[in-house]
Amino acid sequence: MKQVALVLVLLAAGCGCKGRSTTTGPGPGTGSGSGTGSGQGAGDPARCATIAGHVEELYRASAERTKLTDGEIADNVAMVLGECKAAPDRVIACATKATAVAQLEAQCLPALDDEGSEGERFKATP
Repeated sequence: MKQVALVLVLLAAGCGCKGRSTTTGPGPGTGSGSGTGSGQGAGDPARCATIAGHVEELYRASAERTKLTDGEIADNVAMVLGECKAAPDRVIACATKATAVAQLEAQCLPALDDEGSEGERFKATP
């Protein structure tokens, strides 16, 4: 039992030092990096409301060509906001940059499959 504990302590010590330098440097970091990740989920889903107006504008602009009704526009906005709640950081960042419905749907939302199985998650479970 002591051997297992010793191995765990040694492994933890080895992992804790990984990537650290033992030499002294000039002091605090002086880098100028920026984070531009495209991670999934993790953000606050309540923030999705911040893109609702922009998403509705995109669908309204498209409605003139596609003959969408007000109800269909509302359904599409609700669909985008639903997807946003599943991965808010990714969808908000992408949807904010979108300038057309085609871009929004192709780049910011999961692809629809040929069988329509993505709708299975909306079925009521008995």
